[in-house]
Amino acid sequence: MIFQETISKETIFTISWLSVIIIIVIIYVIAIALAVWVYNDAKKRDMNAAVWLLIVLLTSFIGCIIYLIVRE
Repeated sequence: MIFQETISKETIFTISWLSVIIIIVIIYVIAIALAVWVYNDAKKRDMNAAVWLLIVLLTSFIGCIIYLIVRE
C-alpha cells in the first residue's frame, strides 16, 4: 500500500461538523419554505395566515401537518 493516505483526526472532526451544519441549514430552509407555503395558502383560503405562520415556524413539520388537517 504505497499510496495509502492517512486522514488525521482533525480532518474527520472538521468534516463531521461541517456535515452537521449543512444538515441543520437544510432543515431550517425546509422549515421556512413550509411556513411561507402555509402562510400563502392560509391567506388564499381567508384563514388567519399570521397565526398559522407562527404555528408552523414554532412547530415545523408538526404544525404543517396540523394545518393540512384543519384547513378549509
